[in-house]
Amino acid sequence: AALRDIISVLGRRAPWVRVLVRGTRVQGEGAANEIAEAIEDLVATGEAEVIIVGRGGGSIEDLWAFNEEPVARAIAKSPVPVVSAVGHEVDVTISDLVADLRSPTPSAAAEAVVPDGVVIREELRHIPHQLSKGLRGILHHRKTMMDNALSRLGLRIERRVQSAQQMLDHDFGRLQNRVRGILDRGRQRLIGVEGKLDALSPLATLRRGYSVARTGDGQILKSVRDFVKGDSFTLRVSDGEVIAEAKEILAGEP
Repeated sequence: AALRDIISVLGRRAPWVRVLVRGTRVQGEGAANEIAEAIEDLVATGEAEVIIVGRGGGSIEDLWAFNEEPVARAIAKSPVPVVSAVGHEVDVTISDLVADLRSPTPSAAAEAVVPDGVVIREELRHIPHQLSKGLRGILHHRKTMMDNALSRLGLRIERRVQSAQQMLDHDFGRLQNRVRGILDRGRQRLIGVEGKLDALSPLATLRRGYSVARTGDGQILKSVRDFVKGDSFTLRVSDGEVIAEAKEILAGEP
């Protein structure tokens, strides 16, 4: 459940992120050594930018592997940032204390390590306007300074000021052209990013005719083995949800 929650949150917030999964036992004899080896293996790949060490809740005995020395040392010496997401918020282990960040739940850990794709898209959308506004402000300030200087100068240097004004107007025109080019390229990149985000969106899959079945508590039903005859479930389609009941379960070919 903890792994499923992490992958679900990462897929929703940042579907472009590649996830490396290294499974181990998380309790019982030998679990601590397996967890430590898993951390070292992920570091050795050279691809990991952050590591989430996590499992669901349990008793102190169930979580004890995360209090053992091999795990603590592996986390402490990892050059890759480690987020500890062991158990629930009330559970505290040595792994939590030596990690770079402690999260109360695996889902919270996933939210902490990736940005929200919706927020990124909104920020990208505002960049061209902010850039244009900033450049216009700079140009207006410089032109105002030049106008003030012209009003203070005497007639004997009027020609020099006029020449400088012409140069400024020329530079202003060139800068405007460059700004337009920057904005056009920014719009094209924004369109490309929006297209990728839309293509990766779960809603895009639903609009193509697919649907997602969930239990009453939100768990995804991936196989006929997950359904129970007579139980109700929610069917998510592109424009809403349908409450249905499993009248009969027919297993097909895998």
